[in-house]
Amino acid sequence: MNKVKDRHSLLVLIVLFIGYTSVYVDKYTIGISLVPVAQDLGFDPSQKGLILSAFFLGYTLFQIPMGYLNNRIGARPVLALSIIIVGVFLAIFGFGYSLLFLVIVRFLAGALGHSGYPPSVSNYISLHFPLNKRGFAQSAMLASSGFAAFIGPLLIAPLLVYIGWQNTYYIMGLIVIFIGLCIFFVIPKSTKEERQNFKQKNKVPFSELLGDKQLWILLLSAFFINAANYGLTSWLASYLNEARGLAISQVSYISSLAGLCILIAGILGGYFISRFFNEKERLVIFVFSVLGALSVYGVYLFNQLTLSIICLCLANIFLIMAFTTLMGLPHKLFKQSHIATKYAAINSGGVLGGFFAPMVIGDLVAATNSYQTAFLFMALTFLISGAIALAVKRTNNLAS
Repeated sequence: MNKVKDRHSLLVLIVLFIGYTSVYVDKYTIGISLVPVAQDLGFDPSQKGLILSAFFLGYTLFQIPMGYLNNRIGARPVLALSIIIVGVFLAIFGFGYSLLFLVIVRFLAGALGHSGYPPSVSNYISLHFPLNKRGFAQSAMLASSGFAAFIGPLLIAPLLVYIGWQNTYYIMGLIVIFIGLCIFFVIPKSTKEERQNFKQKNKVPFSELLGDKQLWILLLSAFFINAANYGLTSWLASYLNEARGLAISQVSYISSLAGLCILIAGILGGYFISRFFNEKERLVIFVFSVLGALSVYGVYLFNQLTLSIICLCLANIFLIMAFTTLMGLPHKLFKQSHIATKYAAINSGGVLGGFFAPMVIGDLVAATNSYQTAFLFMALTFLISGAIALAVKRTNNLAS
């Protein structure tokens, strides 16, 4: 009986991982897709920035309502509906004909689709996986980010080249809708009692959220590190195509290599930090942020493409190491019963950085007709994030 249950748990994890991968593929490949979209529809950098930022605005605004809906109706319907809605808006994106249309589509994709999936996965894992298996399950979900960043460009770029961006999005939409249906039929329901217990266990007074200085420090640091992250992932393809003169196929290989670095750093980073730098997280975040700032500016600074790619790989490694360390701090700083709510608040601040950065970068590129200011901006956000993290209390002091 236990073997049957274990096999079903593994199947559930695989389906959730595929769902997470589809979410991240959409995030990581929109920058590549916007290259032919902008060429066809005549968008300038500022307009591309609006399309990129609209997604993160919707994502940020609807995370809390989606979390509430999750507690009301359970994780299973929200998980399935979120992925199906992502697929629907991917398909609708293929009908894009104007700036306003694409801005609205991306906003709704973030608001109604993407915002519901991460909290629903965390909710489901907390309810249905034993304590000793939750860490592995959550780590597997986070690893989907690097996997999507690696595989996404390799899958999407050939489609963009050979069948066009409209047909690519029709196909992506249908595939993701199918994944959403699979999730609905594979994931078991949560009982009303389980949902009630989860809701009570993770209830935190709003006044405590506002008054927690450590929460605000982590939120601001997450805001700026994500500004660097999503600024780089959103604009890398346009930079390589427009400033470096690379074809979409070449851009996809470089983006995939950067994704492989994200995957490796994500898998090994947590072990490396906990093994060698336990209780030195503040310093780790600061050092990796400084190294990330130098590396990300090196992407622009070096004329030789090989050196630029090396800097890109290093920037992604340092970024993920800093981000992984930062997002591990809530487990050391906050009460167990408060972690879920405060983690969600920090994540919301991070996603807001994703709204802020692409739009600012688009305006900078349009105003200066150069990507130098864009990379200086990303380097600055790295440095600010690291400096803010130094204000976090020592975790060993809190433990005592």
